[in-house]
Amino acid sequence: MRVAVDDVSLYFDVEGCGLAAQGDAMLSRPTLLLLHGGPGADHSLFKPEFSVLADVAQVIYLDQRGSGRSDRGKPELWTWTRWADDIAAFCDALEIRAPVLVGSSSGGRVAIECAARHPGLVAGLVLDSTLGVPTSVEESLQVFERRGGQVARDAAARFLGGDTSPSAAKAWADHGLPLYAGASDGAMASRRARALINDEVQAHFRAGGCGPAEVTAALATTVTCPTLVLAGEDDPVSPQPRPGVCLRY
Repeated sequence: MRVAVDDVSLYFDVEGCGLAAQGDAMLSRPTLLLLHGGPGADHSLFKPEFSVLADVAQVIYLDQRGSGRSDRGKPELWTWTRWADDIAAFCDALEIRAPVLVGSSSGGRVAIECAARHPGLVAGLVLDSTLGVPTSVEESLQVFERRGGQVARDAAARFLGGDTSPSAAKAWADHGLPLYAGASDGAMASRRARALINDEVQAHFRAGGCGPAEVTAALATTVTCPTLVLAGEDDPVSPQPRPGVCLRY
């Protein structure tokens, strides 16, 4: 389905009901609004795993502006703030009240921005392997090396460092990308193949066009809703915090 939001039409999909029949009553279920990463990927990366939550919640998959099956819009509007405001406008158009935003990778950065800019909208945040938490490229490269050896570290260093040549892209696909998932998560190559990915958004992000990736203390303190931050020691995107580092939202 698609809905008009300001100057673009956004694609979304829904699993699970918002009202569930129980005896002589209709009970409200929580709404989970899933925000994909990339930036520039699409909602398919959440499927099929999140389908199991349709038994207890209404699950909404959204392709953000510029991504997937949604309109691309103007490249200068591929920013954290515009994507955050799109979420608020999307919820307003569909009369979605108090959603829990589940953001993965750069989707987590968008979720934080939305919660900060629209505190009356968001009931909670789940930030999975989110962009913007305190970390460094070196910490990520250490995870790649520990999990895939020197060849994985070298491939990640080239690709994450901005080398988009065919040889760098192939090395990344062969040795870096598979480590974005655990052994039980299925082939990342298959997930990427079925996703509609706008590489122009990714290039825009790499050039700094989306805005600062870092979540500053000033921004974090404006988030007032309950927040769960998920990070793991095998995660190369958002490695488990070092001893003495506290993530507080």
